[in-house]
Amino acid sequence: MTGTERVMVFGAGGFLGARICALLADRGVEYRGMSRSRGEPYRLCDLASMHSYALDTQIGLYKPTVIVNAAGATLGAPADLVRANVIAVEALLASARDNAGHARFVQLGSAAEYGGGPHGTSQDEQTEPHPAGPYGTTKLAGSELVLRAQRNGADAVVLRIFDVIGPGAPESTLTGRVIRDLRSRQLIEVGSLDVWRDFVDVRDVAEAVLAVALADAKPPPVLNVGTGRATLARDVAGQLFELSGQPAKIVEEGDPGVSWQQADVNLIGAQLGWSPKITLEQSLADSWSGST
Repeated sequence: MTGTERVMVFGAGGFLGARICALLADRGVEYRGMSRSRGEPYRLCDLASMHSYALDTQIGLYKPTVIVNAAGATLGAPADLVRANVIAVEALLASARDNAGHARFVQLGSAAEYGGGPHGTSQDEQTEPHPAGPYGTTKLAGSELVLRAQRNGADAVVLRIFDVIGPGAPESTLTGRVIRDLRSRQLIEVGSLDVWRDFVDVRDVAEAVLAVALADAKPPPVLNVGTGRATLARDVAGQLFELSGQPAKIVEEGDPGVSWQQADVNLIGAQLGWSPKITLEQSLADSWSGST
């Protein structure tokens, strides 16, 4: 990169987007955060609903050298997921092409695009995607748009991020739901805990995003971000129970669905020297205490 980067972060008000912005500020990198929620220090921008002219104006005036798309939806009706995870990505790609053609485009994808794998195996970037539900399907569709742009010459990359945890995790995540219920009552309502997931701390993910965004060389089209180790969700919930020091009853709802996911992170390590630094135990302890 040039050394005088201007990073535009869409979805800056979200769990991961806010952490990316904070890290950019800590590193002294110029950035502009765009969020669908009003409030400082971000600018109002809802990719799923804003007019293309308004988006063109925002990008054209700022002239970013890097665009990070951390916006999207994990829950909602299929139509809502399509708007947030597909149509919004298409609009952002088009505006970036027309107004910041040389900017690197970093799309925050999801391990849900892969679907599940055989127990004990790791999913690398060559794994054929088989998403199991509307969220994974729409995230994959958005990623395919980014990869098509990359094949047509754009400096674009998809980060397939595994299960993000850490301080401030929203209630849409396993740890966020468990912590919420432990703080407010003794009844924990979650989905099936008989699933294995690769849990990676949000602070490590933010470091990976910056490593990709600011790398001198053009990154590979797809990179996994995880720890390379799957953990049983029941064990994660159990560790949070121990940290809370209080009894609780678990009510599990729903089918396990995808039972195993584990990242192969060799490529991002070899290409960018990134590896996760925060252990699962530390991440859970910080999540419970609220430490940042």
